[in-house]
Amino acid sequence: MATADFRDRLLAGLGGAWPEPCPLKPTIIETTQQEGYRIEKITYEAEADDPIPALLLVPDGVSSSSPAPGICIWHQHAGQWHL
Repeated sequence: MATADFRDRLLAGLGGAWPEPCPLKPTIIETTQQEGYRIEKITYEAEADDPIPALLLVPDGVSSSSPAPGICIWHQHAGQWHL
């Protein structure tokens, strides 16, 4: 299969072309401290004016001068947008 054909089929399966890049506009909604880490309830934008809710778990001691690796986990919503 040609690379262009694969790309076209992949994008069709995902629902169309990728959105144009935009500023993420991250916003911290709430922070909750737990034992050994904090939970930040945040939103960010993958498309302009379309905030996406997320939870960010940050181990204690992590900062810009003491970074740690990150793990991203996405899940399906099955049309259950309230989740």
